Amino acid sequence: MTNYLLFNRSRLTRLRGILCVVAGLSSCIRMEARMDVYEYFKGDQAVSAASAAESGHVAVLEKLLNEGLDVNTRGVDGMTLLMWAILNGNKESFEYLLLHGADPNLQLSEGTSEMAKELPFAGNSAMSFAAMHKDIWFLDTILKRGGNVNLVNPYNTRTPIYGSIAALRTLQTEELIRAGANLNYQDNAGVTPLLFAARCNRFDLVYQMLVIGADPMIKVLPVS
Repeated sequence: MTNYLLFNRSRLTRLRGILCVVAGLSSCIRMEARMDVYEYFKGDQAVSAASAAESGHVAVLEKLLNEGLDVNTRGVDGMTLLMWAILNGNKESFEYLLLHGADPNLQLSEGTSEMAKELPFAGNSAMSFAAMHKDIWFLDTILKRGGNVNLVNPYNTRTPIYGSIAALRTLQTEELIRAGANLNYQDNAGVTPLLFAARCNRFDLVYQMLVIGADPMIKVLPVS
């Protein structure tokens, strides 16, 4: 095989990987363009809580919750304080909110915010963001506090493991498998996590899934 063919095969593999990452929203974790708290939260209490979640000021969160603020208060597009904490990479507030009843499975709506317009955020949750985050601590922590490994995104009909595969998070994908991710689940196109991993050239994951019983005979649904 010529060097030219080797180069182009390598380039194609990288391109497919990049497309998978884009599909998996890995770029949404700690966005380069800073998210504006005032765009996503309204009212003094909610804005203060979101700012505290972003910066890790747990004492402020505690004060606001004691004053009656709902730990699952929703902002624009259904944004939650827990989502805000993980999108800003703050472990202290993320763990605090989970320990005080934050629901890890609440999902974003289709949305009108700038973030929703730029990225396919609809249907994502703190759980799905944890599956895609580069730091596995977030996934470990959320799974201990009720994160649903088989939570279905109502917009793209996929579960968190698709996001971890797309974001090239091997450890996170393996963690989701150990936690009981349904490897024979089919999205609305009939694609299983096994087939999705194969399409993303993650044959190491394909092998692991096959070993533990993923069904390779499940067929993709016909295009209507």
